[in-house]
Amino acid sequence: MSLISGIPNWFIYVIIGLTSIIGLTIILERGWVLLKKTTSLNYDEQSQLLSYIADRKFEDALSFCRLQSHPGYKIALRLIQVREQKSDFDRFIEEEQMKQLVSLEKYLPTLGSISTVAPLLGLLGTVTGMIKSFHAFQQSASRSAQLMGGIDEALITTALGLMVAIPSLIMYNYYVRKVVVLSDEAMILGKAVRA
Repeated sequence: MSLISGIPNWFIYVIIGLTSIIGLTIILERGWVLLKKTTSLNYDEQSQLLSYIADRKFEDALSFCRLQSHPGYKIALRLIQVREQKSDFDRFIEEEQMKQLVSLEKYLPTLGSISTVAPLLGLLGTVTGMIKSFHAFQQSASRSAQLMGGIDEALITTALGLMVAIPSLIMYNYYVRKVVVLSDEAMILGKAVRA
């Protein structure tokens, strides 16, 4: 009991605040990378690349791939660079796909953890606030200010935890879906370049 009542009121607020800053930073960074910097696969551009490869204009194909931001073109770039090494082709495809997937999924596990931990931090604040309130009530019925302070802490930390968790969970799920789409497109383009 004394351990819980010894936790300062501001402690959980600070942890939730730090969690929200980290979550918002990841949301903005991944938004920039997945939504602004990485474009969707364009059929006309894909046809242009395949035309370069069919015509054996490998330098044009390399230059074209370097200008694109889609991870599929990064895979295509690697395949064109190693086109002479037919025996290791599958290994190069797998390595580049994993490299691009890791790049796309960067920080997403942290964002998923934040969406899980934030409401638990709010719940921790609820529990500590209620324990403090009941402890104050048990000591003396005349300590209504202390009782109300504990209930106030409980409700505020719960609300703050949910305010961090809800947008983090929404954006985490959206970004995971975007990564899956980009990965699938990259795999399709890699297979088309290989053919």
